[in-house]
Amino acid sequence: MILGASIVTAIPQSRVQQIRSFLRQQDLQAWIAWRPDELLMLSGYFPFWGASLMICFADAEPVLFVPQIEPRDHIPAGLRVQDYSWGDLKCSDPYSALVSAAGNELVKARIQREQVGMNPSASRISLPIQAAEQIPIPEGFAGQLSPLTAKPDAKPQAAFADLYLRKTPEEIDAIRLANRVANAGLQVFFENLKPGIAEAEIAGAVESAIYRQIGRDGIFHSRGWAMVQSGPNSADAGRFNRSTGRHLENGDLVLIELATCVNGYWSDLTRTAAVGSPKAEVEQILAVAREAQQAAVEGVRPGVSAGDVDALARDRIAAQGLSSFFTHHTGHHVGFRYHDPGFLILPGESAKLEPGMVITIEPGVYVPQRGAGARIEDNVLVAESGHEVLSRIEGSMQL
Repeated sequence: MILGASIVTAIPQSRVQQIRSFLRQQDLQAWIAWRPDELLMLSGYFPFWGASLMICFADAEPVLFVPQIEPRDHIPAGLRVQDYSWGDLKCSDPYSALVSAAGNELVKARIQREQVGMNPSASRISLPIQAAEQIPIPEGFAGQLSPLTAKPDAKPQAAFADLYLRKTPEEIDAIRLANRVANAGLQVFFENLKPGIAEAEIAGAVESAIYRQIGRDGIFHSRGWAMVQSGPNSADAGRFNRSTGRHLENGDLVLIELATCVNGYWSDLTRTAAVGSPKAEVEQILAVAREAQQAAVEGVRPGVSAGDVDALARDRIAAQGLSSFFTHHTGHHVGFRYHDPGFLILPGESAKLEPGMVITIEPGVYVPQRGAGARIEDNVLVAESGHEVLSRIEGSMQL
């Protein structure tokens, strides 16, 4: 199966304009970034080792510093690339060399430290392609960079986080591709819903299907994190997601939480299905979750508040007397990370949806007394008029 969609191969001009407008509004001439999701958002570049650094300028092309052992086949066009000595056994302190090289670029551009910004700390980041460990940037790296930048200021940092919220058409295509790949994994999930198979077996098969997409349609990186919960384990899905060795039984509800990263862009999906013939009280849980999710999806459009979208789902669940079993928010932003920065879709949130935002809609109902839980989650684009569900792919099994 070849998955038809485009990927980002150059920095989208609409993203370039967003970044330059952000710098002008903050009275800055340059911004320094090194976290994988920041690099992806700023340029479409997804690092392998996670030890790269970029300087974005208000009036010049970005410069990207990469380890000398970084693969080059996925660096987008439009970046001026420089090596530095990370990976060179003869260099005892490659990060000092990197900071020095970055400082030299700012000096050549005649930019003063008061005109340079960065995000000195972040509570969550995406992992790079080499995701078996945290990124190798040292804990004190922001301190090493501090002589190059202005004093920390919450205002530009908040404005920088806002850049995550509205995706460009090229980025939306990349997120759409991540969803297509995720659906290849979900096909395998549905095909394996049989009594006797273990949760972990299904999860492994799903992740394998996603990994096998590498090499197709420009995909250089494709990873999935499948968490499958069945029967009474599905009732815990409102608190945590994990796969165990439990074997599926007739009458179970089976839930899969699936995070998928393709070329750095993320999909976040959940599906729930029944095995065989569940009891009526278990079937109700799934039916209510479906109805609540569909109601919230249909309410997504520009100008509506996040709190109003949440209420569409929450009210449907409450109408069935199950409000106490919906224990989390209805959604979040997604695309550059599994959970992008930005407001949540939750009760009372006044922030308005805008065109270009990609959010999840994921209400759930989890009833331990019935030994079952259900959640349906899709990735939804806020379009100019209405919405588009990026994760519902024609020809795939959908619930």
